[in-house]
Amino acid sequence: MTTHPINRATTLKTAFRVCNVEPLEGDDLDRYYVDLSKVRKTEAIAGVSNILDFQEPEQFTTILFTGHRGCGKSTELKRIQKHWEKDYRVIYLEVDEQTDINDVSYTDFYLIAIKQVEFEMRGLGLKLDTRLMDNFEAWFKEVTQETEQTVESSVSIQGEATLGPEAPFLAKLLVKLLAQIKGSDKQKKTIRQTLEKDISRLKADINLLLNDAVKKLRKKFHNYKGFLIIFDNLDRVPPKVANHLFFDYAAQLQELNSTIIYTVPLSVLYSSQNAIKNFDCPHIVPMVNIYEFNRDSCDLNYNEVSLNAMASLVERRVEVDKIFESREQLLELAKASGGHVRQLMQMMRTACITASGRSHAKIMAEDVTYAVKQEQFNFERFIPQDHYPVLAQVCLTKNINKDEISELILFNLSVLEYNGKNRWNYPNPVVKQNEEFQKALRDARQSNVNPE
Repeated sequence: MTTHPINRATTLKTAFRVCNVEPLEGDDLDRYYVDLSKVRKTEAIAGVSNILDFQEPEQFTTILFTGHRGCGKSTELKRIQKHWEKDYRVIYLEVDEQTDINDVSYTDFYLIAIKQVEFEMRGLGLKLDTRLMDNFEAWFKEVTQETEQTVESSVSIQGEATLGPEAPFLAKLLVKLLAQIKGSDKQKKTIRQTLEKDISRLKADINLLLNDAVKKLRKKFHNYKGFLIIFDNLDRVPPKVANHLFFDYAAQLQELNSTIIYTVPLSVLYSSQNAIKNFDCPHIVPMVNIYEFNRDSCDLNYNEVSLNAMASLVERRVEVDKIFESREQLLELAKASGGHVRQLMQMMRTACITASGRSHAKIMAEDVTYAVKQEQFNFERFIPQDHYPVLAQVCLTKNINKDEISELILFNLSVLEYNGKNRWNYPNPVVKQNEEFQKALRDARQSNVNPE
């Protein structure tokens, strides 16, 4: 139920502002959230909530949450955070702010998790067991060759402000190590190699501290089951790094004594390594299914209910009759989005800027055409030539292969995934407009008519 009034935008400037591409949070989560679960044909969000609900206190679960970048996962995770903060002490983390997203290691998650849990405990006026902390700090000093003096001299003023005046040595050391991992390839490699030499000790000490934290958390707050750590933005990890992380180190990612949600690139599900076989079934947030599925047709008809649901994302934020010449322009943007939330908002913002630059009082058909073209050009700039024949086959078959190109076209959003009675793939509609795509499609159709 909405608890905050919705003041819908009535000018191009305010429409541009409210159609932000960032995930909804805070008051905006109440104002602008639209439940798309029925038109996504997914039970991913309900599935995660059921796991958190069924779980006994002090039990731990690892949950994989996946979908295309920009599909709305972060907004859904923010809702999960808000809904379950009465039962869990929720720690929401954007991984790209904590470590190097292009070269992330499972040991990074270990350091991030214990750093944030220690910080949360201090914020609640709770202290971790002194003996456990002393043992962990002593081991860390030994393996990293760090001292109170070396750590104090290198922790930035900003870091000190984040840590607070009562921060123990361990907290400061973790801040320093994570900053080095994020900022220096040489130091990153050295730190990780050092920690991995005695990974059993690292894991054991962290889990002892996590167990102590949960015990003290539940003693003070009887309603809490424990900690829920959400590692968001992992869907931005490049496919090769993601495959390595979720295949080679699947066991290690599940060995921390805390309930954890990892966001995962959708491309990992299509890896020939079957990278997620060692996890429970992932929870997938697919595209809004704006099409009527037809395996035998390359040009699909639209599902009016789903298309209107997609348009409602904008209608929730703007007065349509004040912003658009007609609602038809909004529906054209919804069609060009392919059911991808962020793409819709990006094109909406471009249309607002374009209309204003042309001195239009409202967004007109030509402004929508220009916005869609700009999105098309963005894809043309990075799609390699050898991807177009693959994209054409996806249009014809509604499937992708389990190979490197297929992982890349999912990762770069030139192909989207849909669910329902069937699981299927389809080219991004702005890619379909591309001349190179159309040529590849003609060639593919010709090959099917005249096979060698």
